[in-house]
Amino acid sequence: MIQIIGSPISPYVKKVLTLLILKGVEFEVDPITPFYGDDRFSKLSPLRRVPVFIDGDLVLNDSSVIAQYIEETWPSPPSLPGDPAMRAHVRWMEEYSDSHIGDAFIWKGFAAMIVAPFVFKTEPDVEAFKENVANNIPPIMDYLESVVPEEGFFGGVFGVADISIAAMFRNMYYTKWAPDAERWPKTCAWLARAEAEPSLALANKWSDALLTVPAPERRKLAAEIGLRLTPETVMQKTPRRGPMTQIG
Repeated sequence: MIQIIGSPISPYVKKVLTLLILKGVEFEVDPITPFYGDDRFSKLSPLRRVPVFIDGDLVLNDSSVIAQYIEETWPSPPSLPGDPAMRAHVRWMEEYSDSHIGDAFIWKGFAAMIVAPFVFKTEPDVEAFKENVANNIPPIMDYLESVVPEEGFFGGVFGVADISIAAMFRNMYYTKWAPDAERWPKTCAWLARAEAEPSLALANKWSDALLTVPAPERRKLAAEIGLRLTPETVMQKTPRRGPMTQIG
């Protein structure tokens, strides 16, 4: 049984879970927030980040590495196009999402406004968030508007690029921000198509539900909403920062 450590609230965890759902692979989840991971979590994830992917003796930490492993191990249905040029473009979009969109949407957006006050009990910097929305996000949206497909999905198949990018938007929704459909119509239309895909819709349903309760209560709720849990958890009661924590 595949095990995933990390909550589907994380867009990086959501990417992996959505791919597993898409491919019909069964899995168990320990839906922790990484800041609550114990010493066992540190051994599994030296940067104290999620997701952690466990397949027998194999432990993987980076969502893109995990996505590639999933694609190679369970190739059907594909999450990458067959054409080498299109496949390279899809991988670029995944990297752009994980790094650049993630910085603006997650670290300077969701983490600053949601994680910092609720996990580390620090006041959110509302002015910094507004500056991020005003200055950092519009160039991202303009770029997406120039590259998203008019119809369908990146590379012609719903897959890793669509999932990676769409998952980022969900976390910004939680901060009460949403893209302007008049300013970025192609991107908003593509996003609606991606979020309507059953695999991503289910992962979004899980994250929406789990966000309604504090991190220590999410394991119980995860079981109630249909997630199969790992036999044990690596969660502790008090939060701690990791080597790459950028908030708090």
